[in-house]
Amino acid sequence: NQIHTLSTRNDSDLKKLKDYLRHEQETLKNNVQQIDQALQTLDLAQNALGIAFLLAAQFSAAVFQDQQQTFAYVGRFLAAADENQVKKALIPFVAVCRGYAQMAVDAGQSAMLRSLVPLRSAVEKVQPSAEMLTPVHAEFLRVCLKAKAYHIGVRLLDQPIFNISMSSANCSQMTPQSFLCYFYYGAMLRVGMKQYHQAVQLLLVVLTCPASCLSAIQVDAYKKYVLVSLRVYGELQPLPVYASHIVQRCAKNAGYAAELAEAFKRGDPAALQRILEEKGQAIEADSNMGLARQAVDSLRRHKVRLLTNTYLTLSLVEIAKEIGLEESKTAEVETLLFDMISEGEINARIDHITGNVSFEDDQDDLDVGMVNKMQDKLHQIMDLAKRVSAFEQEVVSSQAYIRRSAALEGGGAGAVSALGSYDIMDM
Repeated sequence: NQIHTLSTRNDSDLKKLKDYLRHEQETLKNNVQQIDQALQTLDLAQNALGIAFLLAAQFSAAVFQDQQQTFAYVGRFLAAADENQVKKALIPFVAVCRGYAQMAVDAGQSAMLRSLVPLRSAVEKVQPSAEMLTPVHAEFLRVCLKAKAYHIGVRLLDQPIFNISMSSANCSQMTPQSFLCYFYYGAMLRVGMKQYHQAVQLLLVVLTCPASCLSAIQVDAYKKYVLVSLRVYGELQPLPVYASHIVQRCAKNAGYAAELAEAFKRGDPAALQRILEEKGQAIEADSNMGLARQAVDSLRRHKVRLLTNTYLTLSLVEIAKEIGLEESKTAEVETLLFDMISEGEINARIDHITGNVSFEDDQDDLDVGMVNKMQDKLHQIMDLAKRVSAFEQEVVSSQAYIRRSAALEGGGAGAVSALGSYDIMDM
């Protein structure tokens, strides 16, 4: 009755309803069997705030009369819910999104695919702006990853994130876990799309997140970082100096990942294969066998890239010998070279008559597409520089910063001095 009465366009009424439902959460959980019946009397849009609290109580109790019916109802609710009311009930709404995502994962492929549109709609409803990261982002990407709908997930990743709100008044609370999961799942989606360079960047965000204790997400992310780094660069790239000492310590004890990196550095394919066999159980347990095999295979690609720096022409037989294949496997070498040429890793021509491969210098001439791409990147850099400058000004002019500076310098005059010597790299 209260939900019907107070579900108006009046913010005061909605606040009263929110306070009422928040104080009645235990009552809702104790009467969870009646929630399905109550939901049938409510309008998905007009009563969105009340429905969010009812569904959150239902998911918390994990009691459903008909789980498939509840799944379908929640999907319709996420798509139709009034955005204004959603923003006033962010905590229960996000809880509903989490429960819905887990329900989809548990139900299988078909349910996960059906849940993507409602979850994407939920992301848009909870965001104060398109550049704001929310906990629902991670849930959406998790379902995309489980469903292997990589192409759908990367569309969300293509939207740059510049803001993360910790205030429940502005956006639902971002926890460290939600933050790490967003970038971790995003990296895995990029790997699924074979966008390895972007995957490395996302994994670095996970690994350079400030931490006073090590997260299991960071441990797993580092192992994947090692494997993707070998695939992309042909070597293990060291972590940035600003990565926390805890993550740096973890990197020194990375188990099979460190062993693979060391064998890769020696250029020893037999050692790489032996590690895959001996550590196979641990690699499989981390769901890293696919990446590990790609890393092993990329050793051959790395050796081919090194050959282009030394030779102008080589036969397929000679290349096979150089990269550790039997001389008779020229067809496998040709397939590898064709793949590397098509992906732009090397510039070469294969003469099928003589069986020779000519390595050519990269073309220095920029086509129109490349010029436009460079201009677009420059515009992005300039826009980012403006954002950093605006953020710098916001920080140095804040009362909190001025008070802290004055305290460090020992007086009010010191605050002026601190502002004058402020450097954005000190943040």
